[in-house]
Amino acid sequence: MKDTVKIIGKHLFIFRDVETNIVLRSTQYSNAITLLGLNMLAKRIAQTGNDCNITYGAVGTGAFPASPSASTTLVTELARKLVTTISASGSVASIRTFFGASAANGTLKEFGLFGEAATAAADSGTMFNHAQITEVKSPSETLTIESTITFS
Repeated sequence: MKDTVKIIGKHLFIFRDVETNIVLRSTQYSNAITLLGLNMLAKRIAQTGNDCNITYGAVGTGAFPASPSASTTLVTELARKLVTTISASGSVASIRTFFGASAANGTLKEFGLFGEAATAAADSGTMFNHAQITEVKSPSETLTIESTITFS
């Protein structure tokens, strides 16, 4: 018998007006789970290694790599924040990351979730996933990223 497990990551980027909190636009993106992210899941199941929880979300401005599953960091990390909420229901993990008006401003081209000893420092921890995005965020906007990781 051979079981096949698929891991599908989706990320909904929601931009709101900083003063009115009205949604200005939203876009959904898919991602590649990194090889290190798969290793992190195996460690979690085996209860070995560092804390394997996803703790940070980060956006970057770098050109998306040809082989995103081999990524270990964002190409050019611009900003990272602690995840705001994380939960699981059935086979779906939901992760929310919030960037206020003064954070992550510029042309955003990549997004990733990080765990295993991740800190507020850029490029720290284990990169779980790598998503190619195309967004521009300004100081008059906030950004909420609602990530879902589905196992099927």
